[in-house]
Amino acid sequence: MQISGNTILVTGGNSGIGFALARKFHKHRNRIIITGRNPDRLKQVLEDYPDWTGYECDFSDTQAITLLAEKIERNHADLNILINNAGIQVAHHFLNDPGIPENCLREMRINFDAPVRLGLHLLPVLLQADAAAIINVTSALGEVPRSIFPIYCASKAALSAYSTALRGQLAETPIRVMEWVPPLTATPMNAHRPGAKISADELAAAFLRAFHKDLQVVRPGKAALLHTIHRIWPTKAQAIIESTP
Repeated sequence: MQISGNTILVTGGNSGIGFALARKFHKHRNRIIITGRNPDRLKQVLEDYPDWTGYECDFSDTQAITLLAEKIERNHADLNILINNAGIQVAHHFLNDPGIPENCLREMRINFDAPVRLGLHLLPVLLQADAAAIINVTSALGEVPRSIFPIYCASKAALSAYSTALRGQLAETPIRVMEWVPPLTATPMNAHRPGAKISADELAAAFLRAFHKDLQVVRPGKAALLHTIHRIWPTKAQAIIESTP
């Protein structure tokens, strides 16, 4: 894929990994569209980057996803890259949390249902491009789950499997389907967690290199190491994840 001259939609592009990706692609002369849940943060980012376009969107709301897709189709017919990055991570304690059922459903809607819906809504736009991509940001925890984040892990595992299947369905089209698998990253979501983390900027740089090489699945840093350990010694990989602070 060419790393410049694209029109790119980054969901959750107002903070964390999404913001780092948007900045990195912007430096390579791409047109940037972002979404965000926090209107104040979204407004600040758009003030700092006035040539970006931003839309507020709650990805737990299916109607909001439909409305977002309609805006993209209407205002950005040249869109050729969708980066499904927006997500949440919630700790669940099944034995003592009475609010779990709705919390679980909301997490699945944001992490799995939303990228599927948005991608399918935007397929007609992407199919018009000479070269296009749907990029789903999953997680190393989708392969080696951590018990305190059961729904997050399940949602990322589902998105990984979906990415593989979608890649097969779209193999004869101009749309490439890529899966980006970050390790533990220094983002607001992980700010409370100690231990070594890759910076969001380092991660974005690694993903950009992989994008230029047309790599289908990308596991930077410790995500690659964990993947290798899991293939050889699954119980060891599980123990490593469970012992992570």
